[in-house]
Formats: sequence, C-alpha cells, structure tokens
Amino acid sequence: MSQHPAPSRSVAGTTAEKPDLELIRAVAGKDRRAFKQLYERYAPRIGRYLLKLLKQPELVDEAVNDTMLALWQSADRFDPATGQLLTWLFGIAHNKGLKTLRRAGRFRADRSIDTLSADVLDGAEDRGQTPQAAAPHGPEQTVLGWELGGILQWALEQLSTEHRSVIELAFGEDLAYPQIAAIVGCPPNTVKTRMFHARKKLAQLLARRGYRDVAAAREE
Repeated sequence: MSQHPAPSRSVAGTTAEKPDLELIRAVAGKDRRAFKQLYERYAPRIGRYLLKLLKQPELVDEAVNDTMLALWQSADRFDPATGQLLTWLFGIAHNKGLKTLRRAGRFRADRSIDTLSADVLDGAEDRGQTPQAAAPHGPEQTVLGWELGGILQWALEQLSTEHRSVIELAFGEDLAYPQIAAIVGCPPNTVKTRMFHARKKLAQLLARRGYRDVAAAREE
C-alpha cells in the first residue's frame, strides 16, 4: 500500500485548526484546500482500518480513494445532527471496503452467528458471558497489547469480515457500540453479539496456538 500523507500539524492561527464541521461545509462548496486537509486528517486512519478489514494491501488504495471520492461528491449530505464526521467517513469506508472485497471475490461472511437464540444467551448470562465491551484491563486488552503481532494477526485473519470489523473498530479505533453500529449498518445489539462471538473465537484460536492461560481467563 502506498503511503498516504501524514495528518497535518495544527499551528495556532492557521487554517489547520479548522474543525471537521467547518471543513466538511467548505468541501460541500467544492473547496479543494479544505478537502486536502480532511484527506490528510483521515485518509491514513481509514487506510489502516481498511488494511485490517481487507487483508489485501493491494486493495486498500482503491478503497481509500473510493471513500475520499465519496466524501468529495457527497459532502453536502453529511448531517452533523446524526453523528460525528468520523463515524460517517468510517461508514463509507466500511461499505467501500466490502464492495472491494466482493469485486475481488474475497468476501467471507458468517451471518449465522449474528443472532443468538434466547437459550444460548441465557446460558451465556449464567456463566457471566453476556455480550458486552471488554473491561479496560481485561484479558482481551492484554492480548491486544502483547508484542506477539504475528500470532494475533493470524487469529484475527481467521475471523469473518463482520467479526474482524467490530474487533478492529472497538479495539483499534476505540469506538463505542453505537458508533460501530452506525458504521457497519446494524443494530447495537447485533454489534454486541458479533463482539461476543469474535472474542470467543479469538480465545479459541489463541488456545489452539498454545496460549491456553489467556483463553481460559477469557472463558471465566
């Protein structure tokens, strides 16, 4: 993947300090300078997310460019009353990424686990495993902080696209469930369910590679 320009540094009294809302309004008026600032501010972050989502570096630039082209063409459609610009942009990037995967014939879904039956949910609740965000210092955060990038990357790549996306948005981008739901286009409860299964699958995969202590901690 080619290197995108680094985000611009803010300098007191310059246009670099313009907030997102001011910039997106300027882009809606076809201000190329404002578009360049938004590109520099968000393209690297979007590119990192898409690299994790697509798993194919050669596909990332296409998806990033599609996302930023949509920003240029549809800036007047952004409504700040419905959420942050970041969430809106990530939603576009997510959809463009999925379209890129489909065109490349590499989209892998696991939709059957998006809905848990009541008895399964009840059983999980009895074991203290209800779908919820990981604790700030829980085992998942510990795993994601390990200097074992190869093993973790291998485990993440075994997940379905839907599962990998919620993991990356929650832990990689530090987004809340409502934001993730808006990005991936599903109800917050579905995000919780996907997260529940994704974390469980990661624990199983890591246990398979010998990290049973962490996997056991996850299942407690």
